[in-house]
Amino acid sequence: MKSPYVSELQPNNVVTATFLVQNKDIRQKKTGEPWLALILGDRTGEIEAKMWDNVSEVVETFDRDDFLRVRGLVQVHHNRLQLAIHKLQKQDAASVDYTDYYPASERNPDEMYRELRDIAAGIGNEHLRTLVLAVIDDPVTAPKLRIAPAAKNVHHAYLGGLLEHVLSMCGLAKLVASHYRDVDVDLLLAVSSCTTSARWMNSPTIAASVTAARVNYSDIFTSGCA
Repeated sequence: MKSPYVSELQPNNVVTATFLVQNKDIRQKKTGEPWLALILGDRTGEIEAKMWDNVSEVVETFDRDDFLRVRGLVQVHHNRLQLAIHKLQKQDAASVDYTDYYPASERNPDEMYRELRDIAAGIGNEHLRTLVLAVIDDPVTAPKLRIAPAAKNVHHAYLGGLLEHVLSMCGLAKLVASHYRDVDVDLLLAVSSCTTSARWMNSPTIAASVTAARVNYSDIFTSGCA
């Protein structure tokens, strides 16, 4: 867990912390030298940040949506907190925990992934089960599936939101199948499990996974819809 968060910053304190660059603006002093106006943030909020000196050395080393390790003085400007940056350095995205910077599901993503995989493994139709597992187990897709939001806004718009949404759809599928006895629960679960995977199916990795699994689409739709 990172520290401090934006919400923990106090005036007149020198801090060293990592933040997400939400906005980057390069401006000029009267002397013609550049200075930086940034908006830095994490999951608790955002703060304006300025860097006045030695900007030419770092200005091209990072961009918006990068993570920066900064050292600076927290000040009050026009009744709002502002960070005067003394030093900054871009951080590798792999070194940060995304849940420190973006809203995230309250559920553990690995736990949700295991639950979804158990649902897929329980699909009775062999062809549907093979197809769904090929998507879920894909080495490129699986890590993204654990963190992806379901949408930009409206619903489940946070890290892990896609898994929450898919599990919810699977739960509804089971409920519908228990009420309408003629409904094919395997087909409903397969569609629910892959409800947002249309673009993944166009990827070479997914296509190769399906081919390797020897999935026959005519078998899926013949036996799955029988």
